[in-house]
Amino acid sequence: MDGNKPSPARQSVQTASGRISYTEQGTGPVALFVHGVLLNGYLWRHQLGDLADIRRCLAVDLWRMAIPKSRPNRTYPSRPMRRCSRNFSMF
Repeated sequence: MDGNKPSPARQSVQTASGRISYTEQGTGPVALFVHGVLLNGYLWRHQLGDLADIRRCLAVDLWRMAIPKSRPNRTYPSRPMRRCSRNFSMF
């Protein structure tokens, strides 16, 4: 990342699916970055930095993949994961 660019801001938002952490950087039209299984939003760190001049980049951390606080001992099948992503995109 360019040393002159500001660091991404880690935040969280309460959704109908629970609290979701995300990283935000830049301004402009939104670009939403969603990771796969066994990864987290850190995957997109270089893209956020490179696109921050032209996009408001949001890299979401989905359940049990990184920082979000979720209910212990719960499994998360794909349908609720899709709902979680949809709820985040509406914020």
